[in-house]
Amino acid sequence: MSFYTKIKTELKSKKYLLAALEELKKRGEITNFIKVKGKIEVDRQGDIINIGVTKEGMHEVAGDNRVVRVFSDRLKQVYALESIKDNLPLDFEVAMETENAAGEILILLKG
Repeated sequence: MSFYTKIKTELKSKKYLLAALEELKKRGEITNFIKVKGKIEVDRQGDIINIGVTKEGMHEVAGDNRVVRVFSDRLKQVYALESIKDNLPLDFEVAMETENAAGEILILLKG
């Protein structure tokens, strides 16, 4: 038996959300995503996860409890990464980006 879960997030920017989904797709963590009537449907190897907008303008992640929590955490992590990359001061650039076995993303900047 599975449970349908909704997780409210503090993710606000659709630009960074779409960039994070593109990055997850590039890394092979999701199969595809499509925008449908004000929400985004994410296919994660057969599991469908819905991303919608709350009344407060934040995004919420909904789907089967067994996958939505892990996906939500990963989405927030990659969303933050995309936001950081986009907001670097002009005199800095990403020199190296790695991910360790614990799932931490490490960024080396040079300026």
